[in-house]
Amino acid sequence: MRQRIRKGILIFSLLMFPITFMLLSPFVIVVSASNGVLNGSAMIFGTLLLFSMVGSRLFCGWLCPGGALQEHITVVNSRHWNSKGKNMSKYMIWAICFFFIVYLWLQNRPLKGNFLYFIEFNLQYFIIYSIVMTLIYLFTIMTGRRGMCHSLCWMAPFMVIGEKLGDFLHIPRFRLKAKAEDCISCGKCTKNCPMGLDVAAMVKEEVKDSYECINCLECVDGCPKKAISFGIYQKQR
Repeated sequence: MRQRIRKGILIFSLLMFPITFMLLSPFVIVVSASNGVLNGSAMIFGTLLLFSMVGSRLFCGWLCPGGALQEHITVVNSRHWNSKGKNMSKYMIWAICFFFIVYLWLQNRPLKGNFLYFIEFNLQYFIIYSIVMTLIYLFTIMTGRRGMCHSLCWMAPFMVIGEKLGDFLHIPRFRLKAKAEDCISCGKCTKNCPMGLDVAAMVKEEVKDSYECINCLECVDGCPKKAISFGIYQKQR
């Protein structure tokens, strides 16, 4: 039942994406920053960073329209796409964009806040939207399950930084909890994980954290012995 609700929310988010697209766009942040404006996208990205200090990456698993599109492409390419090398590229992309935006903010201060800056539903808007959606679609077909999340997502690093900041400040946040003694090694958790994590190995070792985990709870709901649970916990040392 919980997964039906999650996927229903994701579908709704995807349907709304033509309207919310520019509010999740780093391109608009760059355009706004070059004109001395702190726009809606920047505010939302900052909010996601703060939210992830407690809520981890629930946005990715439950609300992200790009994630919704990728999960539906799974029927075309369901192979896992997850490794340290594949995951690093999104951080390099993020770093370049982030420091360029900060540079523009400093060059064009004082900044003015305008949540809806540069958002006009015209031909340019839908051309940019179509290019981004095509990029997500083609990249996921070529790579596999949530390939965009692993390698190109410009939003995930904000949430990973939020998670790490929360851990550094010893703030309890949303985490999985494993009971190794209850695991029967059926492998369903690993098979169901849309991010291609080796959840079964994590359960055996009682490793509760992966910054690539999107908190979709597929592993929790698919475990026949309820060896995986979730809650708000501090990081264990």
